[in-house]
Amino acid sequence: MAPTAMAQEADSLAAAEASSPDAQQIVVTAQFREQNLQDTPLAITAVTGDMLEARGQTSIEDVGAQAPNVTLRQSPATYGPAMVAYIRGVGQRDSSFALEPGVGVYVDDVYLSTVHGSMLGLLDLERVEILRGPQGTLAGMNSIGGAIKLYSKKPDGQGGGFAELTYGSYDRLEVKAAGDFAVTDKLFARVSGASVKRDGFVTRYDYGCTHPDSGIPSVVTNTDSCKLGTEGGRDYTAGRLALRWEPTDRVSLDIVGDITRDDSEVGASTLLYVGQAAPPGKEVTGSSGGAAYFLNGIPLGTAQGSQFITYSPYGNFALDSFSKSPYVSYETYIDLDPRDGSAPWQAPLKSAVNNWGLSANLNVTLADNLALTSITAYRDYDGVFSSGDSTPFTPGQVANDIYNHQFSQEVRLSGQFADIVNVTVGGMYLHKRSQNISRVTLATLMFMENNIVPSTTWAAFANADVALTDRLTVGGGIRYTDMKKTFKYGRGGIPGSDLGGAPPPAIAGLDGVESTFKGDHVDYRAVIQYSWTDRLMTYAQISTGFKGGGANQRPFTPSQAIPHQPETLTAYEAGFKSELFDRMMRFNVSGFINKYNDILVSVTTCPEGVIPRNPCALPINAGKATVKGFEVEASLNPVDGLLIDASLAYLNFKYTKMSELAVASGVGLEDKGQYVMPWQWNIGAQYQIDLGKAGMLTPRIDVNHDDTFNRNSNNVDAATGGKDIFGEVKGRTLLNARITYETEDGAWMLALEGKNLTDKLYYTDVFDNRGSTNSVQGSPGEPRTFAITVKRRF
Repeated sequence: MAPTAMAQEADSLAAAEASSPDAQQIVVTAQFREQNLQDTPLAITAVTGDMLEARGQTSIEDVGAQAPNVTLRQSPATYGPAMVAYIRGVGQRDSSFALEPGVGVYVDDVYLSTVHGSMLGLLDLERVEILRGPQGTLAGMNSIGGAIKLYSKKPDGQGGGFAELTYGSYDRLEVKAAGDFAVTDKLFARVSGASVKRDGFVTRYDYGCTHPDSGIPSVVTNTDSCKLGTEGGRDYTAGRLALRWEPTDRVSLDIVGDITRDDSEVGASTLLYVGQAAPPGKEVTGSSGGAAYFLNGIPLGTAQGSQFITYSPYGNFALDSFSKSPYVSYETYIDLDPRDGSAPWQAPLKSAVNNWGLSANLNVTLADNLALTSITAYRDYDGVFSSGDSTPFTPGQVANDIYNHQFSQEVRLSGQFADIVNVTVGGMYLHKRSQNISRVTLATLMFMENNIVPSTTWAAFANADVALTDRLTVGGGIRYTDMKKTFKYGRGGIPGSDLGGAPPPAIAGLDGVESTFKGDHVDYRAVIQYSWTDRLMTYAQISTGFKGGGANQRPFTPSQAIPHQPETLTAYEAGFKSELFDRMMRFNVSGFINKYNDILVSVTTCPEGVIPRNPCALPINAGKATVKGFEVEASLNPVDGLLIDASLAYLNFKYTKMSELAVASGVGLEDKGQYVMPWQWNIGAQYQIDLGKAGMLTPRIDVNHDDTFNRNSNNVDAATGGKDIFGEVKGRTLLNARITYETEDGAWMLALEGKNLTDKLYYTDVFDNRGSTNSVQGSPGEPRTFAITVKRRF
């Protein structure tokens, strides 16, 4: 009777898994070995490649929408082709090479050392893992906030592949394909590629053309439409070749090469607010801001708004007479009359990163219970991006060339002893050299910069867990990290300027100055887990992490070249993972309290004694905070073909101690953390309708919600308790849907999708520049879009 019952249960489970991609037993490698997701004592969101396709997710930002207490967003145009990544209130918004990512991003276990180029497209993936909390002992590079790991499909020589074509709104055209084949009986290959092109959804108009009586020069050539172009468009081609060699059953070598050529547009940005006006280089007595928008004595910005604002969420600041659309900008990226006497110039209309990389992953089984892993990788990229102020003038405009190359080597030795002890010891080496060459135009300062940032990191780590009984396991890990990072400032003048091409006196003293951070740190992890049944596991752990120190990447005088120290975090976490109702439901819960020390924030008003106080973009260690919250993830498969998945997250951030530097810069105990959303939730459902020999039809709907959050460090007025509305990014609730048809044999697929179906106006981020141009810009999210996809599997 028992074997029959077990067989029936297995058949039932197999049927559920076949009808529901998310109900599969997902295997993760978060603890350096393959484990069932439900048996791993960590807060992990794991998404299979099938589920990515079912949701129509094409970028890493899409995956973040389904993970609790995770924020993954495209950076504002000011920070270029980069990603803002925060997990449980810990992360990094600024793409400067002087700062370390707070959330580590890995592709096939290769660490990406900068946030530039980290807004990855999802192509030919096996799965994505998002690990929440410090990963100091569980990832190749120390990651204080958490880690995002992408795993590509490996070649197996079984043949097969796919070709896919998508067309949608804004002339979106995507072509993707992959193929797997055997070169020999021991050498396999997989080739994949993608070409993506889409017009921008923010339209740039020429103000002098749309307002011919304004007296502002026109730069457009087509006076019929007055259009200069768009922002937010994508245009890139990517390819990947993976080789897998298996000379024996104990040795495998994966060699992967990839290349991306990106020619995308500048990031979408619109003007939302302009404060009290002043001539360039002057301040109005009693106002809080600096130079704004004047040309030849014509007042173009007032305390009530600006003629260049077509829409503002802050009130009646939109004074434009041509358009009321939130997707319009009057940015030209042209400085017709530079204030330093130099020749007119135009910033590149790009936000692009061209990159390539090679990696070799060697796995050798030294004995039945002992294995060696070596991961060797080299990555290189160069990019171009620009940012302006969304007006025809240039109170602030920057053009950037960026370069980065890195070499990394990771070695692990893993063993299992007496069937109850699992041990991994290893080491990590990373060297990178980053550089940015930029032309900077500010209201009162214009210069060239050439910054070089070499960095070297060494680390050693060890992890072990012991099964004391069949149900009780204890584990722990330790990591030692040694880091050295130097910021070499380069400052020069604008050729042809009134200074004869020499750097302005205020910044001349920075040229050639070096600032070095050098330090080491020890992190640890201790965990205990108990399996009450085969379908209920509880765990508790304590773990630590740190983010390396550095230097102020944007000083405007030598007195602003101030170093900052590392952040540190101690996380206390407990949770359970369960499968209920005969595995019909998966229900996982985690709760945490984080003690966050020496928190790194950026301030736009420098502390007393640092001259000038404005302009200022100074990273400082603000103090200590307690961050607490919980996360719930669930999936339900109540009947064959029906899948419901959901998550809920709560996050609370409270400062407990402030540094003197923070108080002197206007940050206080009342302020809330950056990119901290009190509530996040999402829910999705899909139902597979069996059409018999006609195939399968699967409608799916997803709703996700992000609460309002602050992007500024000083976001509450201590005197009044009032919020800083100009530094807030308002919450949003987005509705997406997709209906997919597949033939009976699965060879053909046709899908129709709609995103942001309610056409919700929202902003992914804002850029608060009130410290210099007294303005605020927003990065609008995409309006409602549709797309149709045809896929052929073979």
